[in-house]
Amino acid sequence: MGEALIAIASLQASFLLMSGHWKISRSSFLLFCGIALAVVVTISTSTDARTTLLGLTQFLVPIFILLTWLDNLFRPSTHAYEGAYAVAGVLTALALGSAFIVMQGGGYDYNRVDLNGVVWQPQILGLCMAPMALLMLNLRRLPLWLRVAGTIGAVALIWAAWSRTGLAAILIVAALELMRRGAAKIPSLNILRHPPRKSVLSQLKRHLLAMVFVAAIVGSLWFAGNTSAVQIAPGAEKQVLSLEGYASSRSGPLARSFSNIEANLATGIGFAVPSDPRLIDPAVAAENLHVLKTEGRFVILSDKGNSFVAIVEETGILGAPLWLGLFFWVLARVSATGPIGRSMAFLFILCAMGEATVYTMSGIGLLQWTALVAAAGFSRQPRRRNSNRIPAEYTYSKLVLNRRAGDAS
Repeated sequence: MGEALIAIASLQASFLLMSGHWKISRSSFLLFCGIALAVVVTISTSTDARTTLLGLTQFLVPIFILLTWLDNLFRPSTHAYEGAYAVAGVLTALALGSAFIVMQGGGYDYNRVDLNGVVWQPQILGLCMAPMALLMLNLRRLPLWLRVAGTIGAVALIWAAWSRTGLAAILIVAALELMRRGAAKIPSLNILRHPPRKSVLSQLKRHLLAMVFVAAIVGSLWFAGNTSAVQIAPGAEKQVLSLEGYASSRSGPLARSFSNIEANLATGIGFAVPSDPRLIDPAVAAENLHVLKTEGRFVILSDKGNSFVAIVEETGILGAPLWLGLFFWVLARVSATGPIGRSMAFLFILCAMGEATVYTMSGIGLLQWTALVAAAGFSRQPRRRNSNRIPAEYTYSKLVLNRRAGDAS
């Protein structure tokens, strides 16, 4: 079903481009040229060219659609502001399905509740609910009670699924948002919101996203290089918030990924190539996923544990800067649309540190990228319930009560 939707969207985007209704910006054109170079470098250095080519196709076709849509985001025919509502609707349906599964009462010890009827792994639910909480708080055309209920429900599901990545990400973004709003409300903190352009504070604010992005990369690689396999009994309460418990399920994959980086520093093992070579075999991979989805057991061949470590492992120091540049370019464009886009960009940097979902378009990866780009539509989101644009001749002048602007004279 997902492949069919992507194929239809690709054909529609291509038709709009060829008919002249949509255009690709110069910066996007240069980015696509850079991606073409990255593809050549990545395939030529892969240890499994077939797997890499398939992974690149599954990743780049949806990315092309999303980036083209981002270029044409504020054209009248695009109705960009409706994109966030569409994504929130999908996430709401996922939340309702998850809540129904929770109420069934069937569970296993590791995660307390069984959500396998909705998502293939309970923690993945947190990566869906974190952007939903952020979206629901800012959907201005929804009633306040629905926004509050949706946000509380999303956070409750994150906690029920024990998604420490989702919980940590949404709490940090919420703290940053409260600081931003506090700076706007408290006169003495106004300097934080509008610092002088030549000041150090202004430069820090301007480059904050880039600094956080670089810190995430360096910190992820440092942690992967210094971690060791930690065995903690499933269901241990200390897994909830402790760093040791958080790393327990990721220490093995991260240590193995860093070992692959050291062994293939220049070229990497290949885009979309598993860290464990046994998972290259389709039969082994299918059985591995079957065990996780149907039996709820976690004695499986785990793969990646961090998006930044994964892309360096797969593409090496030759290809990683190009793919990391693609990710940051989208984050920067979304962040530039306003506070909501900025919060969503920070959210996805944090989520990328806890799960390897950025450089894939299967399942949660596609949903995350879609939510990220749809968040950019908030900067033009109308406050009225009627989202259709109203021609200027049918609007009312602020100076003439109950008369059209054209009849003001």
